[in-house]
Amino acid sequence: MKEFLKLPLFIFLFVVFAPLLGILIRKSLFWQRLIFFALCFSTIQGFLKYAEVGFTILPYEYRGHARGFHVFFAEVFAWTLVVARCFGDWKNFKLFPPGLGLYLLYCTLSFLSIFSAVNQQHVWTAAFKFYGAAVILVAAYNYVRNEKELKFFIGCMSVTMLWEAFVVLKMKYVDHIYQVMGTFEHQNSLSMFTSMIGMVLLAFSLGPRTNTSAFAFLAFIGCAAISQSTLSRAGLAVFAFGTVMVLLLSLWDKPTKRRWALTGALATVGAIGLAFTLDTIVARFNDYGNQESAMTRKNLNKAAWMMVQDYPTGVGWNNFARVINHPYPYGDHIDRWHMMHGNPVDRNYPKGVVESWYYLTLSETGWQGLFGLLVMIGTFLWWNVRAIWAFRGTLLGAVSIGIFVGCGINYGQSLLERVLTQPRNLFLWMLLLGITGKIEWMRRQKVKEDREAARGRNVRRPKFERVQVSIDPPEPKPVRAKRAPRSTTA
Repeated sequence: MKEFLKLPLFIFLFVVFAPLLGILIRKSLFWQRLIFFALCFSTIQGFLKYAEVGFTILPYEYRGHARGFHVFFAEVFAWTLVVARCFGDWKNFKLFPPGLGLYLLYCTLSFLSIFSAVNQQHVWTAAFKFYGAAVILVAAYNYVRNEKELKFFIGCMSVTMLWEAFVVLKMKYVDHIYQVMGTFEHQNSLSMFTSMIGMVLLAFSLGPRTNTSAFAFLAFIGCAAISQSTLSRAGLAVFAFGTVMVLLLSLWDKPTKRRWALTGALATVGAIGLAFTLDTIVARFNDYGNQESAMTRKNLNKAAWMMVQDYPTGVGWNNFARVINHPYPYGDHIDRWHMMHGNPVDRNYPKGVVESWYYLTLSETGWQGLFGLLVMIGTFLWWNVRAIWAFRGTLLGAVSIGIFVGCGINYGQSLLERVLTQPRNLFLWMLLLGITGKIEWMRRQKVKEDREAARGRNVRRPKFERVQVSIDPPEPKPVRAKRAPRSTTA
């Protein structure tokens, strides 16, 4: 009964508060900017430590990626922006922007696993979270209408990451924490979040000079400090690889003196930073338990493959944490491995969830869910590639480079981490997908205008039209003699 009392609060926020606030600020760009900044900043959730900015209806103890019906204030801010844009600029508002259909298709194909799910309640909680996150994609698409608002988004995320860097450095040097988590639930989540947005900030700062370029570059340096402080092995390698990719693509896009200078400065700063932190990084790679952690990942991947063989449509969205445990047989080989190495085995102790995002998707939502996921991320990456080519040498092209690399390295690292199922990374991902959809719409408009302009030129001057020019001066026109005025007398 106590949990059901949260239901009126949920209805008030999404049915009364957010719509009324959106209608009130529909004509105020200042308040819309403030709400959008709150949306961007709330992607990190906490302020000085880990926290969940929101509440949960019917929470329960569970090791899955959804443990109740989560309601986050970031979604309230997004819904407010959607209503504000809808009532304030109806002609340019799109409820179904490019890419939203692909994301909803992925969610729907995943939800179909409910028919073979071991526990249907877990499926409903996952569906509530992922379907609800779509409002952030819609809000980002409809808010960013031009380059000025795109620069404001970069400024918001720069402030957010500089604040996160402050929190991380405080935890590292004041609280003396070995692997810093910041305001996130795990250092790997923080590392992948930082890589995703850090590449966007770097690419933007390397693009055409704006009044936000230097601030974005400073925020990228903060992202580098965060990545080093997490001491995530894969995260460090991915951040370095992504930085090199952004630099190479930016130089390919337009090799300006400024880009060469920033590339040299980054190489120098990176070498100095590596020299000071090399001992710590090497010690992290040689930590005790790394081999055991790798074996645990392998055993969990094996369990996921066994599940999809028995359940081709999946064991149920968000059901892996239940099926991996007794009385189901999919975790028995993990118990045997521990007994072979002399480790105690408690069959009642809940086992972990597979770390690979793709194995998790395959086991929980079946082949149809994995297909929907791959089609979605592949399409968005292809849109980034086309935007990079269409907007070469422009701010839109630079941002597209950052989103392509930032999301791409996250998709690659998702072979080892499932953090895109976690709220913070999911919300940032939705923001970037919404902006990708907006840039894709701009590209389509550009193609349309170019075609219309080409048709117009062909009408005025056919392809094989020849213009004859006479070298003789034209003959002067004869001058008419003026008529005498008529007499007014008889």
